[in-house]
Amino acid sequence: MKVLLDTHALLWILAGDARLSDQARTVYEEADALYFSVANMWEIGIKLGLKRKDFVLDEAWWTQIPEALSTQGALQLSVTSEHCREVSQLPLHHRDPFDRMLIAQARVESCRILSVDEQIDAYDVGRIW
Repeated sequence: MKVLLDTHALLWILAGDARLSDQARTVYEEADALYFSVANMWEIGIKLGLKRKDFVLDEAWWTQIPEALSTQGALQLSVTSEHCREVSQLPLHHRDPFDRMLIAQARVESCRILSVDEQIDAYDVGRIW
């Protein structure tokens, strides 16, 4: 099974957060192919730029996160023009632009999404949690 990580899922995995479900942890550990997206990194950058007190990461997050995920076997998925075309064709069930890109990438790349976000269920991608 090919799995694409939602941003909260990848942060919770790396932090060993208890909010990660047992099923999500198992899928993460046993996926045939595991991906994180440039869109995840973009979302993290936006949230850090907002200087929210509840969202704080190390200064070198932009290198540490991809390195940690790569060490655990995850591959970085770039955003392509085909992904962008797919976003333009998605119905507006979900309005978050980062989640919409992840949904588009999952559809194009035939991945399931590891996410707690139930709004993703409105699309024809498999959400795992």
